[in-house]
Amino acid sequence: MPSDAINYGKLAEELDNLLSCGRIDKITMSDKSTLMLTIRSRGANRNLIITAAASPRCYLSGSRINGTEVPLSFCLHLRRHINGGVIDKVEAAPFERILFFRITAHGDLGEETKRVLIVEIMGKYSNVVLTDENYKITDSLKHVGLDESRPVMPGITFVLPRDETRLDPTDNLPNSDGMPSSDLPPFMVKRLRGLSAVTASEIADIAEKENLPLGKACERLLERPLAPVTYYRDGKPFDFSFCDYATVKGERKHFATLCEAMDDYYKGTFDVSEKALAENSVRRVLNAALDKQRKKLAVFERDRMSATDFEHERVLGELITANIYKIKKGDTSVTVDNWYDGTQITIKLTENTPQEDAQKHFKRYQKKKRTVENLAERIDECEKTIDYLESVETALACAVTAADIADVADELETYGFITRQTRGKKKNESQPRKYEIDGFTVLVGKSNLQNEKITKEARGDDIWLHTQGFHGSHVILKTGGKEPPSSVLSAAASLAAFFSKARQSENVPVDYTRAKNVHKQRGAAPGKVDYFGAKTLYVFPKVPDKASE
Repeated sequence: MPSDAINYGKLAEELDNLLSCGRIDKITMSDKSTLMLTIRSRGANRNLIITAAASPRCYLSGSRINGTEVPLSFCLHLRRHINGGVIDKVEAAPFERILFFRITAHGDLGEETKRVLIVEIMGKYSNVVLTDENYKITDSLKHVGLDESRPVMPGITFVLPRDETRLDPTDNLPNSDGMPSSDLPPFMVKRLRGLSAVTASEIADIAEKENLPLGKACERLLERPLAPVTYYRDGKPFDFSFCDYATVKGERKHFATLCEAMDDYYKGTFDVSEKALAENSVRRVLNAALDKQRKKLAVFERDRMSATDFEHERVLGELITANIYKIKKGDTSVTVDNWYDGTQITIKLTENTPQEDAQKHFKRYQKKKRTVENLAERIDECEKTIDYLESVETALACAVTAADIADVADELETYGFITRQTRGKKKNESQPRKYEIDGFTVLVGKSNLQNEKITKEARGDDIWLHTQGFHGSHVILKTGGKEPPSSVLSAAASLAAFFSKARQSENVPVDYTRAKNVHKQRGAAPGKVDYFGAKTLYVFPKVPDKASE
């Protein structure tokens, strides 16, 4: 995507026009890398989203973020120094992805102070820095140590990350004449400051069509009026730019402002990115918990196998006791008739008395028997935990959005598998997936806790569906007292199969019965139920075409 210095330079002009003279009313941080400034400007509240996470960005968004329950230290620092301040100007560093928000604020005694909020959009090096008017850093989102090439720490002077080995895009690029057009954009990205491959391709295209040097072609691109565009492919946004790039192939959607184009782009792509990050985090915890339980189970099974011969120890003790008269002092073994199976058996003896040898085997019998009994309970508990975690794994695999992932994480936290150091504000309770099929409502749980909730709240004559023999979502077909047609029942069963571990299979068995026939097992994990009176449908896992969510 072309989130390069060219586009951020145009964004700075737009933000300056929209935010200058605006008052900062509220500062919020949702996590350690994302913050939002609510700015009252030109009679409207505007949300400036700034994030230095995996997909860094800075733009005005129609969305809002929820702050942490306990404000983070950088958030408190910003509130102290710039909350209530007025934005004087927004500008970008020349051909750098760095924005400067120049702010007039007030100190602790009400005196007027000048502050500069600096936003660096530079991949993993992205940062947010607050300085005074002389660029002395007061604090930053990320601290970079003094041993680094460009330290960012309170008390030192902010320095631009200027790479003197590169030229500005408006300069003439040596050794570019006669270069094949396919090789030119990568060469430009390598030798020029602040260019993305997409913008470099557009500049090269202008240079070729208008027979201009690359520097002049870049100036020609910068002269274009603001006409923001988001590019789509297969119905999904994949790029945006401040004006229409002729070299980008795909459908186009035009916007009045660059912020609106960016908001449209990130709404279509960031949720996927956020989902991937959240899913990776939860999956690491889930995999670690499953590995731990499976290793415990393997140890328990091994110990149980080594103790399953406890009856043999009892037989040995009884045979020694019954044949003491045959054992002479100094014997190392004795061969006796085993009346349990009619064979002869040779029993090893120690230097102790026969009575002590017999007692040794009786003690082993008792110990191994207790071991088997205790391990049976622990193995059963371990298997139930693994079964529960595998059901959570299925819910995670079926998650569609980052909010779905959050539901799974909340469930794992409830049962002690995740411990969060920072708790956010309690969010609105998540709702199950809801589909309308030919006038009937179908609810699909997103997590075990939600499965349990929708099943518990279902009316007795509603229909409950679940894949047979596979982990998956509970599905409730709300009947409203009517008998649903077979087509609706099949569609609901297809949803149950789709949101299950069998979603990649064909001809999946789905059991269905009235909700009144479904009961939670006593002491069972969430979502674990017993049911009776069920019938089975065999369906293909899918979201039916006629279903509207």
